[in-house]
Formats: sequence, structure tokens, C-alpha cells
Amino acid sequence: MTFDYPAILFAFLIFIPMFITDIIRKKKKLKLSQELEIKILLSAVFFRLFLVFAIIAAAGPRWGTGYAPSEYRRGVDVVFAIDISRSMDIKDAAANKEVSRLERGVEIARETIINVTGVRFASAIGRGKGYLAVPLTYDNEALYVFLESISGSSITGRSTNLESLIEAAASAFQRTSPARKVIILISDGESHSGVMRNALLRCAREDIIINTIAVGSDEGRQIQERHNDPESPLVVSKRDAAVMQSAAERTGGVSIDGNRDDAASILASNLLSYSKEKDSERKELSDLKKEQKQRRALFVVLALIFFAASKFVTRSFSGFKFRLPFFSLICVLILFSSCTDGKIKLLEANYLASRGRHNEAIALFQDALNYEDAAAYAEYGLGLTLYSLDEGDNALRRYSNSQELLKSFPNNEHRELRYRNHYNSGIIFFEEGDFEAAADAFKEALRTDTKRIEAKRNLELSLISLTIESNRQTATKERQEQREILFDYLQQEEQEKWQSREWAPEEEYTGLDY
Repeated sequence: MTFDYPAILFAFLIFIPMFITDIIRKKKKLKLSQELEIKILLSAVFFRLFLVFAIIAAAGPRWGTGYAPSEYRRGVDVVFAIDISRSMDIKDAAANKEVSRLERGVEIARETIINVTGVRFASAIGRGKGYLAVPLTYDNEALYVFLESISGSSITGRSTNLESLIEAAASAFQRTSPARKVIILISDGESHSGVMRNALLRCAREDIIINTIAVGSDEGRQIQERHNDPESPLVVSKRDAAVMQSAAERTGGVSIDGNRDDAASILASNLLSYSKEKDSERKELSDLKKEQKQRRALFVVLALIFFAASKFVTRSFSGFKFRLPFFSLICVLILFSSCTDGKIKLLEANYLASRGRHNEAIALFQDALNYEDAAAYAEYGLGLTLYSLDEGDNALRRYSNSQELLKSFPNNEHRELRYRNHYNSGIIFFEEGDFEAAADAFKEALRTDTKRIEAKRNLELSLISLTIESNRQTATKERQEQREILFDYLQQEEQEKWQSREWAPEEEYTGLDY
């Protein structure tokens, strides 16, 4: 056992004068009834147990670990690096030869997004140069729509630079994030420029895993370059599985045959496995593995129980000395039985979020959504965590989901959560400049709890900002109208000036022309 504040343990010195007082009292030999002596003795014992547990709780005790020793959940960030070179238009990615390589790769990516939850996704595309098209986000729907938009052949073009594509995908990751970093390279392996080895070395240095999806056929298909010369020779483009295999092996990833029907399920299983690591595979997480879990709440509960017992024991009850232990046991069972698995997950998620380990917190919040008594609070926790990651729109959606779940409860229950959903939504609306929506959110918060001063202040600030914005727009409109009137006036004056001017006749001059 370790303590966050070990200096507080010196408070145990208070027991020294207590023992001295007990010795003095015994020497006086006060004449008390046996029943009263038993009550005084039990009261003293329970009160001292209360002091013991209170001091330990104040010192912040820790032991054990916050996770099961055989499994550890961590966040995963995934970037799809999609090759959109011209060779990806060749339709040899399936048995019937009617599906292009790009269409097959995008199909695998979409199925993976549907099957994998609790993961941040992003997407990079590239041909001659790579670009990060969609940054890391938990909004899987946005990425799904983007993948649908690149499934056609209109976006493809000449040249392939897999080095630039991988570099663009690697730029999506945050160096400070503890999440596992994974790139899914979807390509046929053909590269006409760049040195792919340089990008692989960078990924190896930064602990970025590259999984590859090799699309196309090994025998290939003929294509014809028809830019300037229609008589240009036919070129055979085929999948280079060796390049894709080598890229995966260099970074500790796997290479998957894109022509397999179960390619998406294999990829999804592989991504989910990254969030669960065995102890032997967690070298970089040794500090997290050694971190002990705080147990202060347990000692606080025990201290309260024994304090109540020290006061309760002096009452006169028949057979009380038998009922007291039973009563204490019932209290402990009630307290601990009230903590369901969902609530425990919420506590762990809140702890991780307070430590800045947002990806791990989000995974636990999403697990807590499966418990009816914790789902509304899990949605609220997701909103707070997403807001800390600057994803305001997703946070608003989570707050709204929490409110929807609360509709099944009476209005007088979970009042604080209802208030927080509205209040935090108002904060986001205000930061986005939507002062009208912010004012409405703060009004709803005040309807839930009329005594909250911070909501009243923010409502006033929103209304003031709304008035200022309205006045600014009105003033801008008036200035524009004034400029147009002045411009029309000057234009009319200039026209009249030039129309009324008469040209003077030239003077006759017969002298020398120098």
C-alpha cells in the first residue's frame, strides 16, 4: 500500500494521549454499571476505528492496479491511407473482374468503420503527393461519407508516391497521445516516385503500425496511356504484394489480401486487438501498469460507519450488542451493492479523463452505454471528453443524447445532469458565436435549476452579445446603404459635370512647331 500524502499519517500520534487518558481513567476505578461500561468501551473502540480510517482516507491510500492484470484497454487512432493513382481504376480486384481496385479498397474501409467502435478514424489520399483529407475524429459518419465520394474514377490521376501518402497519414497523429497509432495502407503497391523506405523508418521511430490492404490481381491487367499518342504501347499493371508485405513487416503490422471476401472482418479484428494488450506486450506502458488505484472512498465509507456506530452504541436497545455487527454488515452490503458495473466504469472513465487519457476514457464511457442506469451519464461524460478534444459538434450531440435518455425518468430525478447538459451546450454555442442558441440553452438550464448564478450570468452575457451582434449587423447594413447612396450621387454629379463641359476651340498658330 502507498499513500499520496504520507505526512498525514503522523496524525496517528493523537492516539498517545488517548491511551494515557485510558490508563488514568482505569486507575480512578469509577463505579459504573456493567452495561454502561460495555457501552462506553464499545463507543471508544468505534470512535478510534473512525479516526484510524479517517486518517488513512485523508492520506490517500493506493494498492492494486486500475485494470485487470491480463488485459488493458487503450485508445486506437486509425488513418486510412488510400492510393488514388490511375492504376487503382483497373477492375481486377474481385473474381468477376467488375470491381476496381479503388472501389474494393474503399468498400473494405467502410465495412471496417461500421464494425469497429471506440476508435478515432482519419483518411489521407494521394497519387503524386499525399494529403490529409479528414483529420482524426470520432464522427465516423463524416468519414463514411467522404469514402463514398472517392469511390469513383474521376478523382484518380497519374503517378504514385506512396512515401508522400504515408507521410501525410502519419501527420494526423498527435505525438502526445497515448493511443495506439495505426495506418491502413490501401494500394496495389506500385510506386513511381518517392522512397517508401524513408516513410517506413519514420513510422518505426514513432511506433506507428502500418497494416496493408493489397488490392488487385497478381497477374494484372493491361492499360493504355492515351495522353498525346493514341498508338502508345499497352502497359500491364499488377499488384506488387511483396512491397505491401514488406511495409507491414517493417512496422509490426499485417498484410491482408484485398481480394478475400473476409478482408474487412480480418482488419476489424486486428484493430480491436490493439486495444487489448497482454502484459508481455506492454513495454511502453510500464508506468501505467505500475500505477496503483486510489482506494480513498472505501476508507471514507468505513470511517462514517464506525463514527455512526460510536454514537449509536450508547443508546439503550435490547440485545444491541448482537444487532450492531449485523447492522454494520447490512450498511456495507447496501453501499457496495449500489455500485453497478456501469457506475464503476463511469468512475474509472472519469478518473482517466481527469488525467488527460481521453482515448481510454472514451472507450470506458462507450462500454457504460450498455447499462441503463449509467447510459445518460456516459453520454454526458463523452460530451465532456469530446469537448476537451475540441470536437464541439460531437459534444453537443452527446449532450442531446443524454437529455433524450433522461426523458424516461421523472422530471425531479437527475436534476443536476439535466442542468449540466443544457449549461455545457450553452457554453459551446456561445464559443461558436451562436448567441441565440446559447441563450436558449441557458434558459433551459435555469428552468431546471433557477438558483444557479453562473447560468444567469451567462444568459445575460448571451443576450448582450446577441444585441451587440444585431446592432453591428444593422450598422453594417446602414453603412452599405449610405455608401451606395453616396456612390450614386457622385456618379450622377460626375456625369452631369462631363456632360455640361464644352470643349474650347483650338487657337490658330502659324509659328514654328518645335
